[in-house]
Amino acid sequence: MDALPRVKAVSAARAPWTLNVTWADDTRNRIDLTGLIHRSRHFRVFLDDQSAFRKLHVADFGGGIEWENGLDYGADTLKMLGEEQRAVSGADLVAFETELGLSTAETAALFGLAERTVRAYRAAKQLPQSLAIAIRAVRGSNTMLAAHYRPVGHRARGRPKKQSSSKAA
Repeated sequence: MDALPRVKAVSAARAPWTLNVTWADDTRNRIDLTGLIHRSRHFRVFLDDQSAFRKLHVADFGGGIEWENGLDYGADTLKMLGEEQRAVSGADLVAFETELGLSTAETAALFGLAERTVRAYRAAKQLPQSLAIAIRAVRGSNTMLAAHYRPVGHRARGRPKKQSSSKAA
């Protein structure tokens, strides 16, 4: 069982509604809470008072973060937000394909891409957000993979060989 994430330090970043988080294992995330603030009726208070957003601290021995106005956010959900916002690279795509044993053709079919696009993405520093979201969803759920995976047979390169026809005399 994985240990629950613990926040070691937190501060507001320069960008609006963004946090710098240091975890107990000394990894760091920059986490953008813009979506939460615009979509949550509780966190919407920060839209009108951005200075209140900057007044926060680590709560509950690292189990979350807390603002002076009493709002809090759990470390596990905060960690999940950070992972969801992490850039996905071509190397991550290669690892995904290897982990699931997918061919180029199967990856292309799974995500509705051309095979040459999949090959180009393998060298990319950062994949498009829509593909990153899809990779995380498929990686996180065997059911998601089972729902959308279709095996693709191996095709020989080049023109198909002519079939010799035998004439019966």
